[in-house]
Amino acid sequence: MRKNGWLLVSILSVLSSLNLFAQQPETCPFEANSQQLKILSWNIYMLPYVSWFNHNGHRARAIGKQLQDSDFQIVVFQEAFSIKCRRIIRKMLAEKYPYQYGPANSSLWPFKTSSGLWILSKIPLTELKTIKFHAAKGYDKIARKGAVLFEGSFNGAKFQLMATHLQADNPYRIRQAQCQEISQLLGEFYEVDIPQILCGDFNTEMSDRQNYEQMLQTLDAQNGELAGQLKVTYDERNNNLAWRPNGKGEIIDYILTRNSHLIDNIQRKVLEFYHSEPRYKTHLSDHYAMEATVHFSTVPVSAFIANH
Repeated sequence: MRKNGWLLVSILSVLSSLNLFAQQPETCPFEANSQQLKILSWNIYMLPYVSWFNHNGHRARAIGKQLQDSDFQIVVFQEAFSIKCRRIIRKMLAEKYPYQYGPANSSLWPFKTSSGLWILSKIPLTELKTIKFHAAKGYDKIARKGAVLFEGSFNGAKFQLMATHLQADNPYRIRQAQCQEISQLLGEFYEVDIPQILCGDFNTEMSDRQNYEQMLQTLDAQNGELAGQLKVTYDERNNNLAWRPNGKGEIIDYILTRNSHLIDNIQRKVLEFYHSEPRYKTHLSDHYAMEATVHFSTVPVSAFIANH
């Protein structure tokens, strides 16, 4: 949700903040012979208790079906506010993604909701810390937005994964303050030999070069080129859930990295998920999803330091 909809959240989100699960099964169906870690980061536009708007329940089932047939090891959702929709997706993906975390920053207070950050994984992750942003404005105060940091291991290589969703619409100074809070979180658990991967809806347009570069600088993070033909993640011209008269296309969703020298290669690509059947045709969210395929370095950190 980029422009509108928070008024509905404020009225209908009383029960949406329950943190229903954080599953930790004993077995892992992860493909042990896989040589690349595939991550999907996706704002799925699932507002709480408004499933009669935007066909949320129908979209949730379509999202579950899409991911049942996918090869992502980790899925990072934003705006997974709706309990009903999470239940649908969780049931469909429980076997394929048995490690499920969140939604982060649950709340028991009326007219408040969680952060909407929900992580599904084929591999076990250890939650290091969750933060709630101190800085927020407008309708974003209804959601307990923040960031959550995990640590995992892939083919013997440790990595840290962060999920976040920054302030929408309001002046950039709010997002800048939130980036500073994220920077403190990442610095608290920083290790020289562990790459950090930052996923989420940063609500910062790449075309706004000054604020985009400031975001990267504050986070001490790196971005990269996009593969494929699709070069926007929020598309007001072609996405039926985001469409606006005289709209534009923007990149506001990112998968960034820190300690990038520990990653041999990372390929980013925007994915457009569209559901089409005779009676119901729609994009599955107002955001397109961001995919990252990560190959970790096998060069010892000591060797890198010695050569630099």
